[in-house]
Parts: sequence; structure tokens; C-alpha cells
Amino acid sequence: MSKRLNRDDIDKFHDFKLYVPTRTIYMGSETADDNNESGTDALMAERFIKNLIILDNTSNDPITVIMNNIGGDEYHGMAIYDAIRHCASEVTIKVFGHAMSMGSVILQAAHTRLMSPNSRQMIHYGTMEISGHAKTVQRVSKEYGKLDQWMERVYLERIQEKHPAYTLEQLKVILDHDTFLTAKESIAIGLADAVLPEPISKNKQSKVGAKNGR
Repeated sequence: MSKRLNRDDIDKFHDFKLYVPTRTIYMGSETADDNNESGTDALMAERFIKNLIILDNTSNDPITVIMNNIGGDEYHGMAIYDAIRHCASEVTIKVFGHAMSMGSVILQAAHTRLMSPNSRQMIHYGTMEISGHAKTVQRVSKEYGKLDQWMERVYLERIQEKHPAYTLEQLKVILDHDTFLTAKESIAIGLADAVLPEPISKNKQSKVGAKNGR
């Protein structure tokens, strides 16, 4: 696939986070103000799903998602997760920076999950704030319990692909608090597939060239 750049494609990528020539979508916060990032929200879900549908209906060639996701809303995250799972094209997600909370859950939808050497995942049950009438609190608590169970299934299915004997009880222990995982730790537990290779430095390239008589 050609890597030739043109101004129109570049502008569209900056504006819409979609680069059609390489079938690449960027998934990061849509807004950031005073160090507060929007993370996974309605705007991210709307834009990402539209971009995914465009690429999926253009060709069956693989799609690459570049992720730097701080996490966020469960329902919008579930929409993104389902969209990836129902995508006919193979989807690879490459994490640069972080895949935190809901970002980590979305990562599990990909056919191939890659992490840069210095990236991180963070997994947990998250937090909830409920107020209002006692019956409302009870119903909302029940709904949050269902969301937790869904997240457990997502993680456990991917982990058990690598560790069939891994139990739900073991998973609950690490979800009960903020658990940070390096790229290598993510692979070891089964929540990522590989670490992106370190780039070859210019010094190493020069040495290789000299060794080959270039």
C-alpha cells in the first residue's frame, strides 16, 4: 500500500482522525482542557464508529487503530467494543501511551493487540457515584453490577486464551484496585499479544551500513 502523502489526506487525518490511504484511525481524547481529557465519550464513539464503518465498507483489508486512551464512559466504550468485534476487516490496535480502564477493555476487541515498549494498561472495576431515591440507587447499582460482569467476561476470555486455568476469582483480585501493567506484563497475563519492536537508532543503522560496505 502506498505511503505517499498528500495535503488533503493529511488535513482529513488531523480533522477527523482517519487516514484512508493506510486505513488508519486514531483513538485519543477528543478534547483536553487544563490537563483534563475527555477520554471515551459520545464524541469519540460517534467519530470512531463512523470512521470504522467507512473503512470496513471500502475494503476488507486490515484496519489499524492507534490508541492513546485514558478511559471513560462504559456505554460509549461498549459501543466502540461492539463495533470493532462486528467489523468484517481484521483490526489491529497499537497502543502508544496508555490504554486505561475502558481503553483497556476496548483493546481486547482487536484481532491483534500491540503495545509500544513504554505504554501501559490499567485495569480496575472503576468507580460510581449514585445519588437520589433509594430505589433509584438500588437499580443503578444493579446496572453497574451487570457492567462489571460484562467487563469480567471480556478480560477473562482473552486471558484464558493464553492461560486456560485462570479463574474469575483471580481476575477479581486484580480488578479490585487500580492495576497498572507494562507492555510485557500485559502480554504475560494475556491482555496484549506483542510489543512493538524498538526502532533502530541512526547510530546502529550507520554501523550496519558500514559493516555491509555501504
